[in-house]
Amino acid sequence: MIQAIGMASGIFLVRTLDKQEYAYFTIANTMQGTMNLLADMGISSGLLAIGGKVWQDRYRFGQLINTAMQLRRKLATIAITLVTPLLLWLLFNNGTSLLYAILITITVLAGLNFQLSTVILGVVPRLHSQLNYVQRLDFISAIVRLAILVVAYFTFLNAAIAILTASIALGLQQLFLSRWVIHSIDIKAPVYETDKLEILQIVKSQAPNALFFCIHGQLTIWLISIFGDTKSIAEVGALGRLGVIFSLIYAVMQSIILPSFSRCQSVIKFRDRYWQVLVIFCIFGASLIAIANFFPKELLLILGQKYAHLKQELLLIVVINVLNGLSAIMLSINTSKGWLQYYWLNIPCIILIEAVMAYFLDLSTTYGVLLLAMVSVIPGLICSGAITYINLLRWSVVAKE
Repeated sequence: MIQAIGMASGIFLVRTLDKQEYAYFTIANTMQGTMNLLADMGISSGLLAIGGKVWQDRYRFGQLINTAMQLRRKLATIAITLVTPLLLWLLFNNGTSLLYAILITITVLAGLNFQLSTVILGVVPRLHSQLNYVQRLDFISAIVRLAILVVAYFTFLNAAIAILTASIALGLQQLFLSRWVIHSIDIKAPVYETDKLEILQIVKSQAPNALFFCIHGQLTIWLISIFGDTKSIAEVGALGRLGVIFSLIYAVMQSIILPSFSRCQSVIKFRDRYWQVLVIFCIFGASLIAIANFFPKELLLILGQKYAHLKQELLLIVVINVLNGLSAIMLSINTSKGWLQYYWLNIPCIILIEAVMAYFLDLSTTYGVLLLAMVSVIPGLICSGAITYINLLRWSVVAKE
């Protein structure tokens, strides 16, 4: 339900904002995501790893939360310093006035401020198994955002207001979380140096991959923002809204399927389950590709008349989401078993293939940028498949011995 409401808000914005305003919204949303990812760099992983040991100790848990919060805000300061000028330039370069670009940037930073806290504080109810509380909080936040958007539609709605509604929803989450966690942690507990050192070790180990995939994950919007125009930016952003169904699949993977793989200690059973999951997902993905190919007009009606001409681009975005979903599943299964020793090879392969393809493609068009995004998924698929194959062979040999 929460994902459905979020999708409704996204589609509502696609249909109501004109292409220029939606382009500004897409740029701002992308840059906010970049800053949020740069402000993490493995802190969340460290928080969960240490938190699983100390969550029952109110004082120690408070120390950990405050330590993670301090580190996240320091990284956020660096991220804001690096990304804010780029955000302003992209907005200004794509037709906003300087004043409007500054206004949008302020709303983005306000949302980021709330996001920094909610990500850290949200770990508390999760480790206390208060998932119902987390779901209710997300539900209220999603409803509030949609309600404000509807009110704004009948009064005044532009990119800045659209971003502001998301910031208000995040602020609401922070307010409720900050009140809830005082029962589970000591909010006045000091920063704990041992926790800081342990988290920083995780940050250092994850930083290169996190930095690369942070930038690469937003590459489509960055390229079209630099080489294209507001029309193309809006088209890429709007088509991306149709990929939300894959976030539902990944959520099921994270909460149901991956724990099963982690617990599996039989190589034969693991191999069977691995192929079952991939085959089922491929059948599902192939069905979506077929629907996009044979019924593009009907699917594009969801986005509105402004985007009705994007039939080829629609097929590409569905293929990209299917390939990305398959790659994410394969990587997540490998991660659940700790099979990541060769995954760094993926980075130079992606850089090489994108450099070659960029020479031949027209990156000022929606189609060209999406084609580049599709091709760049292939190294990840090959790398994940090879890692699984190598480790299954090793596991089989050990099992026979």
